[in-house]
Order: sequence, then structure tokens, then C-alpha cells
Amino acid sequence: MVSKQSMKEQILRASEEEEDFSNVNFCGESMEKEQFSGTAFHGGRLEDCRILGCETENLYFEDIIFEGCDLSNSSFANSCFRRVRFIRCRLTGTNFPDSVFDSVEFSDCSCQWMGISSGKLKRTAFRNCDLTECAFQECTLKDALFQSCILRKSDFLHTSLRGIDLASDEIGGLVVSGPELRGAHVTMMQACDLSRYLGLIISS
Repeated sequence: MVSKQSMKEQILRASEEEEDFSNVNFCGESMEKEQFSGTAFHGGRLEDCRILGCETENLYFEDIIFEGCDLSNSSFANSCFRRVRFIRCRLTGTNFPDSVFDSVEFSDCSCQWMGISSGKLKRTAFRNCDLTECAFQECTLKDALFQSCILRKSDFLHTSLRGIDLASDEIGGLVVSGPELRGAHVTMMQACDLSRYLGLIISS
């Protein structure tokens, strides 16, 4: 889609007319507190864009790069992200309820208070991200990776961490009930901190 219209105008029009985007390229544009749904983005790049406080649903993103973007406090409900990269993005308070992530990478992102409740994450990697107080309740994690992330007070209630390597992450104050930790890979020091969830008393 080639147009002289702004990103906001193009997206709202595409949503209204049920059009899709191919090879999208937006740079330095912004939209705030808008509502849109049912649009697909196939290929392209959003760089230094701001999508703030928007309410969206049923979006589809494929082969898209978000670099240096701010998506704070926006909601992407029931959406699908396939082969998408988020690089140095701000996702503070961003919500992805009931969404699907397949072959997605988050690198050097600020994701405090982000929510992915009831999501499905397959081959999804978080690298050097601040995930403080994020919500991952009732998620399905398959071949997921958390590498050198801050996961303080993140909520994994009813989300199995079996096979997930948390050894390189900060995990103080994780919100779990206990069973979620079975099969997770942690360091000895982390195991001591997590022992309270398992009812263990460790003697010196």
C-alpha cells in the first residue's frame, strides 16, 4: 500500500475497509488512543514510531520489524505475531491477551508491566529485556527463551516453566504457586530463593 497519508490515516482506513498491508514502512510517526481491528501486516518495518494507548484486536503481523518503537499502554487482543522482531522497543504496560507468538524475538526492550495472559508463545525469545512485573498467567510456552532478562515479580501462575532456562535471569519475587517451577533450569542460588514455593527449609 503506497500512500501519502500518515500512518494513523492509513491504518484506520485499512481497518475500516478491511484492507491489508504489504511491505509496510513507517518511520517516526505516531498515533494515540485509537481503536482498530482486523488488519494484517505482511512484511516491512516500523522504526521510531509511537502507538500509545490504542485498543486493537484481531491483528496479524508477519515478517515485521519494530525498531525503537513505543507501544506503551496499547492492547493487542486476540492477535497473531509470526516472525516478528521487537528491537529496543518500549512496551510498558502493553497488553497482548489471548495472542499467539510464533518465532518472535524481543531484544533490549523495556517491557515492565507487560501482559501476555492466556497467550501461546512458540519459539519466542526475550533477550536483555526488562520484564519486571510482567503477566504471563495461563500461557503456553514451547521452545521459549529468557536470556539475561529481569523477571522480578513477574507472574507465571498456571504457566509451566518446564524446560525453560532461567539461570541467566533475575527472578526475585516470581509469582508462582509452586508446580509451575517443575522442570525449570535454575542456579543453586536461585533454587534457594525459590525453595519457599516448594515448602523447603534449607539449613546452613
